[in-house]
Amino acid sequence: MNTDLNDYHYDNYEKYSIHETDEDNIEIIDDDEAIHKDTVIQLIKKMPMYGNNVYKSHPTKTQLYLINHWAIHNAFKKIDPRFISDVTYTSAETDLFRKICVKCLPLHIVNDTSTNFWQLAHNEPIAISTTHYKLKAQILNEFYQRLFKALSTDVDYKKAVQLRKEKSLNQKKKAKRLILKLLNKFSKLLVLRIDFSIHRDFKIPLELLKTYMSIFLKKLHTLNDNVPPIVGYIWKLEYGIKKGYHYHFIFFMDGNIHKKETFFIDQLAKLWNDITLNKGTYHSCNHNKSSYRKLAIGTLVHDDQEKINALYMVVDYITKVDQFIIEKMLKNHRTFGYSTRKLEKSKAGRPRNINAGEPVNYFV
Repeated sequence: MNTDLNDYHYDNYEKYSIHETDEDNIEIIDDDEAIHKDTVIQLIKKMPMYGNNVYKSHPTKTQLYLINHWAIHNAFKKIDPRFISDVTYTSAETDLFRKICVKCLPLHIVNDTSTNFWQLAHNEPIAISTTHYKLKAQILNEFYQRLFKALSTDVDYKKAVQLRKEKSLNQKKKAKRLILKLLNKFSKLLVLRIDFSIHRDFKIPLELLKTYMSIFLKKLHTLNDNVPPIVGYIWKLEYGIKKGYHYHFIFFMDGNIHKKETFFIDQLAKLWNDITLNKGTYHSCNHNKSSYRKLAIGTLVHDDQEKINALYMVVDYITKVDQFIIEKMLKNHRTFGYSTRKLEKSKAGRPRNINAGEPVNYFV
């Protein structure tokens, strides 16, 4: 069966995304547009540790500037001018950056998607009108100071950051609560990880994709030989520039009964393919276990804390991705879900004490 999900096997997104969950160390591979947006996001996240000026006056030469903060200077040099006018993606940081660009930069630079302004030397004179010039260093110092101030004063930005934290924390709690309930019910779980998408040769609207997924989830409750007996699941809808819309899924089965993980994944993949009328494609993590540094798939025993922690890292990833870049179409759509089937704690055997891990303050 074809396990290729668009470009996933080329950019190794699972390998870096799962083990590097710290938002300051996110890595993006083989996606130029996302890299440019992430450059802005990381710059803004690290601004509080920098001073107010990117450049400082030369001690002996008037009208010349020296680089005061190389990290900021280098980040500015990487800005793609198309980013300012590209409103396809949104995040608290990127939206704020665009707002300050419009307020501070000369309009002919803001509106020119092919400008070389960001790549010019910092002491290059820049026309701000038909009769006046400023050094690029002066313009960027003013821009940076406005951006720095907006971090603490811009109401829209502060609200977006707070809502994002609350949303992420809420999703984490719900997903981990489900995992705990499943581990209390079943002494062993069979964990399956699959991503579902539509092959890039087909262009379908988001609403149709969501209809396909609604049918898919309903089929999971219609037990027969062609549908695995899933006892729980977690999903997240995302958008990638190259991958398009795609669903991350974690499925859970009773590990005391079921062992053939790739067999069940093939069943789920066939179900997805049938529902999408052969337009669907998928990527199976369980078919490629050797690719993962921390294994969170396959058989999970209730007292295997290392593997439980690895599974929690997967949950952290799929619930934290909105903190970076999301496609604007998804802002008004449900992008996270989980099974709500009632689970009663198993009465068989000794009582199980499942460690939920150390408490984490997500609002730091």
